[in-house]
Amino acid sequence: TPAGPHVALQKMVHKSLSLCDVDVRKELAGSIMLTGGGAQFKYMPERLQREVTALVPSSYKVRVIAPSNIERRFGVWIGGSIVSSLGSFQQMWLSKTEYHELGRVLAEQRFTG
Repeated sequence: TPAGPHVALQKMVHKSLSLCDVDVRKELAGSIMLTGGGAQFKYMPERLQREVTALVPSSYKVRVIAPSNIERRFGVWIGGSIVSSLGSFQQMWLSKTEYHELGRVLAEQRFTG
């Protein structure tokens, strides 16, 4: 395509909704979570809500949920901290020695099931 591999966020959200079961699309459109570094742009939640609303049926009530800027900025780190503290996560660790001995094969086995 002329635009290359880049796809607008609202189009990704719309595509994701359209791939979901028709019975849950309307509910999911009312619970779009916006987080991460790019979500910190000024007026990003409002813009995404407006642009997704223009793409979905008029019967959908689009709602973009965006935590505070601090939570959006550090959400990934907070989530990573929580996951890394779980006992089950520690079972998935791959030591440096294991990686050097078995490398990619072990990593793929361990992380893709």
